[in-house]
Amino acid sequence: MGDRLVTTVAVSPELVKELKLLKMEEGFASIDEVIEKMLVEYKKRRFLEASEKFRKRMKEKGLKLEDLTK
Repeated sequence: MGDRLVTTVAVSPELVKELKLLKMEEGFASIDEVIEKMLVEYKKRRFLEASEKFRKRMKEKGLKLEDLTK
C-alpha cells in the first residue's frame, strides 16, 4: 500500500472470506490488489457491453465503421 491513505470499508464476514480466498488463489499481495483487479475487470466488461450495443445499433441503421470515419 505504500504511502497511500487507508480507508476502512464495512463488508460482511462472508465477503471478507471470499476476498481473502481470491487473494490466496490468485497470488495477489493484498486485498487492495484484488479489489483493484476486480474494478479493472468490471470496467472492461462495461466497455465491451457498450461496444456491443454500439455495434448492434450501427448494424440496425445499416452503418459500418467506415461510414463514421468519412
